[in-house]
Amino acid sequence: MVGAELTYITLSQWLIIVYQVFGGCCTNVFVLETLFKNNKSDYSLTTIITFSQFLFVSILSYFPNADFKQSNLRSLYLKPTQIPIKNWLVLVAMFFTTSILNNAVSKFNITIPVHIIFRSSGTVVTVLVGRMFGKKRYNRDQIISVVIISFGILIANLPLAISETSYHHFKVNYDFVIGLSILLSTSILGAFMGLYNELLFKKYGTYWQESLFYTHFLALPLFLFVSPIVIKEFNIIWYDKNYITPEIKISQQFINLLLNVGSQYFCITGVNILASKTTALTVTVVLVVRKFISLIMSVLWFGNELTISGLVGAMTVLSGALYYSYATNKKNKEDNIKLE
Repeated sequence: MVGAELTYITLSQWLIIVYQVFGGCCTNVFVLETLFKNNKSDYSLTTIITFSQFLFVSILSYFPNADFKQSNLRSLYLKPTQIPIKNWLVLVAMFFTTSILNNAVSKFNITIPVHIIFRSSGTVVTVLVGRMFGKKRYNRDQIISVVIISFGILIANLPLAISETSYHHFKVNYDFVIGLSILLSTSILGAFMGLYNELLFKKYGTYWQESLFYTHFLALPLFLFVSPIVIKEFNIIWYDKNYITPEIKISQQFINLLLNVGSQYFCITGVNILASKTTALTVTVVLVVRKFISLIMSVLWFGNELTISGLVGAMTVLSGALYYSYATNKKNKEDNIKLE
């Protein structure tokens, strides 16, 4: 679906990517919405969810980076890094910030469908950042696809930001606008993160397992600044009275949290493998298609309202993403002909 850039990924790798990105990420969104729907407290639970994801991924991704024979306790039995730690620290700061902000937007009347549609703007932002800061070139068809995606996002979100209260009088939903502003900020930061990650892989090699571990592990100390919220939200989940069964006194919300962090690990592993094999923009387009599937699940399963403008906007965004796939494949063929 994403064109010739993926032709050098083996069939087994491609199957793993499809399973982890689409299976893991869609399951993650499904369980996340279940956590939000069952939350009866005044806390959003986003901080404990983010912390649990970072901790769980750090633990599981530690072992591929460990060397218990050649290393020692002082270095936590870790192998020497192929990419300097200072480079990982830059990526960690961006990754931690985007993760916290993306989960925090639920406080600003941003529903899961709106969140999914707007996050699809990552393709647009990635193109702009790549052109302005990465010296990347895009053909006419790729630019047209970006315009289509931008138009779809505008159609889907503008009616939600501004509502008509009376004849020719409009009211701005400021909470919604703030939420969209946060999402825009995370999209911009995410585009820089993708570009920076791509540059690191080109310079040092595609060490995606090292990337997965250090981007999560080095971020754990940052949660000390929000530790009171982490503890409070964990207690809310742990002591929730909605048990699995009357006989098994285990909180269903706690099980949902475990399912969320587990699916997040599979999701982000697939994304890291894909990022190590292709460009930042192609990764973004693959995730746009995945988000569209999550959007359908959110509307059909949880009964989230999707207005006519939202549906039209979502279909327009998907069309733009698929058109980008065609444009990228066309560009790669033209570049190969020139090289010959």
